[in-house]
Amino acid sequence: MRYITELDEATIKELERIVKEEERYKSRYRAQAILLSYQGKSVNELADIFGCEIRTIYRWFNRFSSESVEGVYELKGRGRKPILTIEEDEKRVKEYIKKQKYK
Repeated sequence: MRYITELDEATIKELERIVKEEERYKSRYRAQAILLSYQGKSVNELADIFGCEIRTIYRWFNRFSSESVEGVYELKGRGRKPILTIEEDEKRVKEYIKKQKYK
């Protein structure tokens, strides 16, 4: 079994802040898992708590070990990409307004 055994006070405070304030639930889960491991929860228990695979917990721990608190956050490029950009939306709205004026 693997545990997170060494956390300084500043890291604990930052992880607690992430758990309370972060918008993305996956980042909150990762921070909570690290804190629970520090409190003595096993990887199996964490997998049950978060409803994920054991190897997922190990990946979270590995990323935290290599990147510290930054490893808790989502990587850029995740999630659905926007269908339209702001510039395209702006053009379409202006064209629609012009068409409505002349009707």
